[in-house]
Amino acid sequence: MSYRTLLTEYPVGARRRVLLAVVVLALFISAFEGQLAPVLPLLLDDLGMSLKTYGLITAASLIFGALAGYLGGELADRVGRVRILVPFMFLSAAACLFMATADSVGHFALARIVLAFVEGVAVAGTQPLIRDFTPRMGRAQAFAFWSWGSVGANFFAAAVASATLGVFGNQWRSQLFIMAGAALVGAIVVALTLRDLSPEVRRAVRLTERESHAVEVPQGAKGLRLLVARREFWTHVLAMSFLYVLLATMNAYAQTMLVQQFGVSVRAASAMTMVFWLSNLALSLVFARVSDRTQRRKAFMVGGGVAAAIFLGAFLALMGRGSEASSSLVVVLFIGIGVALAATFGPWMASFSEHVEEVHPDIQGRAFGLNHLLNRTFILATVLFAPRVVEATGGWERWMTIVWVATVLFTLTAALVPTMTGRHSRTDTDTDTDAGAVTQPAS
Repeated sequence: MSYRTLLTEYPVGARRRVLLAVVVLALFISAFEGQLAPVLPLLLDDLGMSLKTYGLITAASLIFGALAGYLGGELADRVGRVRILVPFMFLSAAACLFMATADSVGHFALARIVLAFVEGVAVAGTQPLIRDFTPRMGRAQAFAFWSWGSVGANFFAAAVASATLGVFGNQWRSQLFIMAGAALVGAIVVALTLRDLSPEVRRAVRLTERESHAVEVPQGAKGLRLLVARREFWTHVLAMSFLYVLLATMNAYAQTMLVQQFGVSVRAASAMTMVFWLSNLALSLVFARVSDRTQRRKAFMVGGGVAAAIFLGAFLALMGRGSEASSSLVVVLFIGIGVALAATFGPWMASFSEHVEEVHPDIQGRAFGLNHLLNRTFILATVLFAPRVVEATGGWERWMTIVWVATVLFTLTAALVPTMTGRHSRTDTDTDTDAGAVTQPAS
């Protein structure tokens, strides 16, 4: 098939931007599949399933998805990003159809786990592709757009359900048929459009589309061993794992927390949460652009962490007032937290990929896969333990204190990330004597 053709020249201009857009589309489609929150009440009633059982199934799917992310990273590096992405996108469409036919809790659980696994393998190739098609001068922005794929899928799923559920007689299965159709179309677009870079082109470290330098490529499996032996790898991974405690809490429980702690309506809580995500999405591009222009990553990670901790501290103080708290002030603090988080993600992704490619340009998939595996451990712990802490303490203050501590730990760990030095690039035509020079992290 055509997607197996390798690109022997680095794509520039409009062609490179199209390739990046298709990578984001692939992530968006994968994230859209299995978004059941808009139809969850209908699904539970139809299958006679309790919310607790659904939570256990979700936890199991997270575990399999985390393992799949690491496996997918291995395959993406060894076989090719696009060669893995395309077939597993087709498989995810089939998994959606399999879930749509569920008529029992067991069938649904199996389908949910299968979908999580094939999606995990498919998505593992998208982050390395972002790195492959983006020079460092635009990498934080590219990863900010990449993050839009997963977050935007939540809004899209809610909008599609709102527009189509009535047409299909309020059947939850209708949404999975729509998801399967979207996945099939997306897989076809990706197969016809995306190409993997040839190894020689992929191994160049690029500052701009035209400027690049070479790194010494270790032979065999040395690259991954060299990477995990480096402090900067673990500080990156641990920092983001801490931050995911906050992100997972907001993603899974923000509306519930607002309703239970402040006594607002479900509709108002949904609106407040939407404002949080919209402020995060909008400002993520702004911070990422400034990060790319200044080629600074660590400053945005630490600064965003400090700001998030401050706003979270104020939010914690407000929680003690309960239903007497001002809804407007809650919204302002939510916006502040969203904006603070917007400063961290794109620069973190760019910094992580840059440190990895200096060790070995061919192990982006395995590096992001290992990061994915550890991040999902923190997400799983958040999803499982947050309700238990709330139930045991009778409110959300204790859990949000834990979230605040995790955010402070993110900031402190991010401060330990080495700053990249020697960012001046060399062109591909530089002399052989300089070809082996490598940009090294500062100690």
